[in-house]
Amino acid sequence: MQAETKTKKYNRQKRENRYGAMFVTPYICGFILFQGLPFLIAIGLAFTNVRYISKIHDAKFIGFGNFIKMFHDQTTMDALGRTALYSLLYVPLIMIIGFTMAYLVNKGIHFKNLVRSMFFLPYVANMVAVSVVFTLLLGPKGPFIKALLAIGVENPPFFLYDMKTALPTVVCIAVWKGVGLNLITYLAALQGVSGDLLEAAEIDGAGKIKRILHVIIPMVSPTTFFLLISSVITSLQNLTIIQVLTQGGPGQSTTVMSINIIRTAFTRFETGYASAQAVVMFVIVMVFTIIQWQGQKKWVNY
Repeated sequence: MQAETKTKKYNRQKRENRYGAMFVTPYICGFILFQGLPFLIAIGLAFTNVRYISKIHDAKFIGFGNFIKMFHDQTTMDALGRTALYSLLYVPLIMIIGFTMAYLVNKGIHFKNLVRSMFFLPYVANMVAVSVVFTLLLGPKGPFIKALLAIGVENPPFFLYDMKTALPTVVCIAVWKGVGLNLITYLAALQGVSGDLLEAAEIDGAGKIKRILHVIIPMVSPTTFFLLISSVITSLQNLTIIQVLTQGGPGQSTTVMSINIIRTAFTRFETGYASAQAVVMFVIVMVFTIIQWQGQKKWVNY
């Protein structure tokens, strides 16, 4: 009887494994075909001088030539610096605003569900549509500029058309677009914070700020760790919003690495050089992730 039961369990487990493999196979095939294979091809092209992908058979191996060229190319270095600036602005903003809004919603405010929906809807909205709307709103003849002129501002800032304000404006729009995910994720984490801990801290004389700093933030640190890594990666995947809003302008003020790679590959047709830039960006993300993964042992509480 026991042998028959074990056989049934084994057959059932085997059947479930087979069904599971059937469900994940389409995703794995799609990942290999559209992400894994192009990634490996890009690594190979990064060490060649190929200019046109159609003439890949004429490519010559040049070793680290493209990488050396990249670090001597002022345009690329400037784009890398703007990418770092974009991330330094985007990541703290979206983390702080997401946590603050989640804390306020979790504490209990009027129309809580409406507020939560209002912040999350932009996240699921189409990026191109959002960018087009803000282009119209912040344009020289847009309603925002007209409102500033109407209240007496003589020289209103042209947010997307000024070299000093274009990049911060794009960052703010991107934060508005993506903060909903951080809010929902932090809200779920805050609802799991033990009320007993907060009550014990309050009895011990901890004020609201100290309870946030020494109880709530450590308790949601695993969520912070996850959102930190995902926010950094998102900040580097900024091609769509910048391309629609500013096309890398005015001048080169919003030309980050994603824009620079596209221009190198499809405007100057330096496929090998563009691949080298993409590989460097991948290495930067990987190194940052590894550092965070090792560092989280010191500040993340599971």
